[in-house]
Amino acid sequence: MPPWAGAVIGIVVLIAVWWLVAVTFFRVTGSVPTPWQVAQHLAGALVDPIYWSAIGATGGAALWGYVWGNLIAFVLAFLVLIAPWFDGLATQLAVVCSCIPITAIAPIVTLLSHPGSRATSIFLAALSVIFTTVVGSLLGLRAASPTQLDVISAYGGGRLTQLVKVRLIAALPSIMAALKIAAPAAFLGSVLGEYFLIGVDKGLGIMLLAAQASANPVSLWTLALISGGVAGLAYWVIGLIGRLVSPWSSGEAR
Repeated sequence: MPPWAGAVIGIVVLIAVWWLVAVTFFRVTGSVPTPWQVAQHLAGALVDPIYWSAIGATGGAALWGYVWGNLIAFVLAFLVLIAPWFDGLATQLAVVCSCIPITAIAPIVTLLSHPGSRATSIFLAALSVIFTTVVGSLLGLRAASPTQLDVISAYGGGRLTQLVKVRLIAALPSIMAALKIAAPAAFLGSVLGEYFLIGVDKGLGIMLLAAQASANPVSLWTLALISGGVAGLAYWVIGLIGRLVSPWSSGEAR
């Protein structure tokens, strides 16, 4: 079978199971709408500027959090290489960022920010990517060939020269893989952050709250599909960039 056949079969089976569950177990309550109902609502949402405005607001906060979170992660990873004694502290900080309860930290950030600010969404988006990028960056930066590092040392180069000349190039595949995984995580963090915002009326998280309050399952499922589609698109774009900047990692080098 061609490579795309498995994905198509999986999607068809998933839609069939979804339809079966909707018309059997939830036929009376309607809590799970049929795929056709969601598809009709989604078609209308894609031409509605309100939805595009919400996607732009949530995506903008996710992008800012993605940038800041990855910058922090890169700084921690590079400090470990330049000062190896920093390894334990950097790893602990990354683990704390991964394990800290979002529902506990988000209200605190909301109280510290002024009404109308998207600081909570940006903060949770940044928090969601730090651990992934730190681990991926350290794994990649340590993948350099010892022989190449010895050559740099033999010619009088230090840790910084090793980092620039060898480690960064060897680390590109792992770093891009970490960035690819971090992109959907940042978008999810941005959506969750909108559940705690004050004085903000735009965003997918705001629309999810409104659909939940009005008990509108079709709108909820549509918004869930839109969120998944945007996160998947971000994953695909970063993966495409990764194949362009490090083609040797996917066997495309010439």
